[in-house]
Amino acid sequence: MGNPSFRQELIQIVQEHAVLQNPWLLEKKEKSNLNKYDFIYWLSQEYHVSVAFVNWFLWTAAQTSDQTAKIILVQNVWEELGEGNIVNTHVSILQQFLEDLSVSPEIREILYETKNYLARMEAIVKKSFFHGLGALGPANEYLLKLEYSEMYKLYNKFANETSEDSQHFIPEPTFFTVNLDADEGHSKRMFDLIDAMVKNSLDEEKVMEGNQLALDARLLFYEGLLRIPVRH
Repeated sequence: MGNPSFRQELIQIVQEHAVLQNPWLLEKKEKSNLNKYDFIYWLSQEYHVSVAFVNWFLWTAAQTSDQTAKIILVQNVWEELGEGNIVNTHVSILQQFLEDLSVSPEIREILYETKNYLARMEAIVKKSFFHGLGALGPANEYLLKLEYSEMYKLYNKFANETSEDSQHFIPEPTFFTVNLDADEGHSKRMFDLIDAMVKNSLDEEKVMEGNQLALDARLLFYEGLLRIPVRH
């Protein structure tokens, strides 16, 4: 069954980390003032993260000889990749979302903060198999469930307000519903895998470090959004 207190400690670190209280997201939550440009800039940067996400799992899987662990990690990848249907990959769904919102190529360009975040994540998951588990389980699958829930609420409020103006088309939030459904199962699967693989205090330390480093790295993502001038 693993160590329930260790799992809870990982969860608590995510819940209390500054990334969920970052100034960009906090302002949108407190003022409920998400506008179209806020949303599409966030979404455009998240697209680059989504592209890299699969690689993080594959790099982590490559660092273990345990076949059960490989199966679980690749199962998450397979579902991210739409179970073989290109239209249903998470990247494709997000790309279609951006197209439906008529996001320009200029806005879609990767910010250097996002680029730095992705570089840090690559370095973290390549440190060791256990660093990868910490970075991908609590600090990604579980964190994203919390982040996406907040953005989904803000998007629904924005969509409801905007739908009153018939000149603006607001697409269905398929990207959010697909990811939230996946993250729920993926998060539990990753925590269960950590429970099964961690055998000693050194393993725990590596998972904990991977978790902390990945959470700290995620702050860079929002630093980039904060740098973008406010548009209405």
